[in-house]
Amino acid sequence: MALAIGMFSGCKNDVNEVDALTSMDNMPIEVRKGVKLYYSQNARVSALLKAKTMERYAGEEEYTIMPDGVYLETYDSVMTVTSSLEADYGIQLTDKNLMEAKGNVRVVNEKGEKLNTEQLFWDTERREIYTDLPVKIITADQIIEGDGLVSNEDFSEYRIKKISGIISLEDDE
Repeated sequence: MALAIGMFSGCKNDVNEVDALTSMDNMPIEVRKGVKLYYSQNARVSALLKAKTMERYAGEEEYTIMPDGVYLETYDSVMTVTSSLEADYGIQLTDKNLMEAKGNVRVVNEKGEKLNTEQLFWDTERREIYTDLPVKIITADQIIEGDGLVSNEDFSEYRIKKISGIISLEDDE
């Protein structure tokens, strides 16, 4: 009897811990599997987002996470793919018109140029992508590295910060 009393008196549940674990703030309000979302601007499809899993959360800020990876394509006016992005994880901050891709981020543009980084932000309002982390861009004839990048959203025009690498220049003379 003394042993049983000792065992049960040693178990305590902290009310704050229980509340935190069961709080609706930590639970998604919506979970979707096999998601395909089309984005449109000016009555035309501009992008397609695919995710294996999408979890939407509400609270002070609404956000959506894609914990099993994210794939995104952008299109021109005739629905030709102009760029693609793939990453291990994604989060979309709805109120800020911002999407973050993390983990093994790969972007390919229409020219076949490839960008590799560990984190990339897509500002849908300003229509640009950017990062302050190291980047590596592979083109047909050069490899360019740097610490940060700013680009238009289809990665056709970009500026690399703190650039390094082997860069070939054409001589006009």
